[in-house]
Amino acid sequence: SDWHRVVAQNDFLLVSVENHLNSTATEMMHLLAHLKDKYSIDTERIYATGFSMGGCKSWDMFQEYPKVFAAVAPMDATFDVGLNSYGQPVDNFNQDVLLPVFYVGGEITPLPELPFQELKCLNRMKYVLKINKADNPYEIEYDDRENWSNKIWGMDGDHVIKLDNPERENSTLTMNFYTSNNGEMCYCVFAGVSNQGHEVRHHSCENAWKFLNSFRRLSDGTIEGGSTQDILDLYK
Repeated sequence: SDWHRVVAQNDFLLVSVENHLNSTATEMMHLLAHLKDKYSIDTERIYATGFSMGGCKSWDMFQEYPKVFAAVAPMDATFDVGLNSYGQPVDNFNQDVLLPVFYVGGEITPLPELPFQELKCLNRMKYVLKINKADNPYEIEYDDRENWSNKIWGMDGDHVIKLDNPERENSTLTMNFYTSNNGEMCYCVFAGVSNQGHEVRHHSCENAWKFLNSFRRLSDGTIEGGSTQDILDLYK
């Protein structure tokens, strides 16, 4: 996915964990503590992202340690709400801590990544929009998907932006922006990529970083950033 190219352009520390499924979310917190000792890290700007099972591990961070992160970008996978990346139930998972999310999946993937593909994906999006206090209720029923106005997500976001991928022919990143706080803030982006299977591409990572980089987790636990207009302006 060429995250190193995004790093080179934006100057941040990228840490990739090998065999991450051998480590729990709690052990990832131990790793983070080690990194804080080793490097000068801005603790207000810590983000998580991952592809496939790494996407599920990113959801673990949303569920289990939301106050640590300023934003997360899970990609191309989810378990149902309340399950971790091992498919096991999580006790006391996040019910009210706002954490901005940029989620992306391939529109022709054979695996369950997007709401039209499997109920657990729809449940995940409902959960995220509830936690992040989206204005418009996501009252979408999986069994009614033949009648969905948006055949992938069930309904359009409050704003929709489409970007062609210059590195891949006939591939478009369609981003749905869901607003909160009477439209003034944007904490959720759900995106699909046409002509993409179960894979992750640099173009998606590049645009995910624009969103992630807009947020800080302040020392009092609140999120700074996310003005709807500021977010949309990033993609002009």
